[in-house]
Amino acid sequence: MNFKEGIYENLDYPTYDSIAAWRSHDLTAISKCPFSWKHRKFNSESPAFLEGRVQHTVFLEHHKFDEDFVIQPDINRRTKVGREEYEDFLMTTGGRQPIKQEMYDVCMARREIVADFIPKESHHVELTICFMWNNQQCKGKLDWHTGTDIWDLKTCRDASPRGFKSAINAFKYHQQAAFYLAGCRAVGLPTEKFYFLAQEKPHPYPYAVYTLSDEAIAYADAKNEQAMALGIACRESDLYLPYNREGVTEFDLGDLY
Repeated sequence: MNFKEGIYENLDYPTYDSIAAWRSHDLTAISKCPFSWKHRKFNSESPAFLEGRVQHTVFLEHHKFDEDFVIQPDINRRTKVGREEYEDFLMTTGGRQPIKQEMYDVCMARREIVADFIPKESHHVELTICFMWNNQQCKGKLDWHTGTDIWDLKTCRDASPRGFKSAINAFKYHQQAAFYLAGCRAVGLPTEKFYFLAQEKPHPYPYAVYTLSDEAIAYADAKNEQAMALGIACRESDLYLPYNREGVTEFDLGDLY
């Protein structure tokens, strides 16, 4: 799909992925290590990515679950008969992703805990925005927009204030929030705040809601601008240094603990 500024509903991920534009993840990844960003490999088969897809589908668009996924039968694939039986099953999936019953049950159990936050019919889910920022083509895919705010579901190991603050800093979630806020405002989508619905993966799946102050968003905007400048420089020079460093780095006594 060619880039065109605007708001898009019901845009599937392969189409979204084909749009030539900066994503929030590009900025956070390239600021950490341009070399790793340049040579990244996307693994859609990883268990973590698959579970995240299932969790977001059952929470945001449960009615579409059967379009994308199918529960696989309990088959022992360690035997020749089992492998043949599984191959026969794959012929019936129609391109849908097979998942285990256990994964579906866990995702549904988490969904029940945060049922009060399930997007309402008036909300827009999986909304794609294409926008210009710093004279660069950018894109984002929102979990859901209430009409006034952005919400993002994050499954995590620790949803406590201390734990999720650590996750924000480790995964640069503040930069994602600032990027999406800027994008929504650029395309004329009224947006006041960005909220995280953080839920722990292990039972009993506790959760909490977090947001960021205006000062934190302004700081994240500045970090995004720095990352964008680095990304543009890397593309223009076709030089992607590991950790954006050359030569030897020396640590002194003040760096030790």
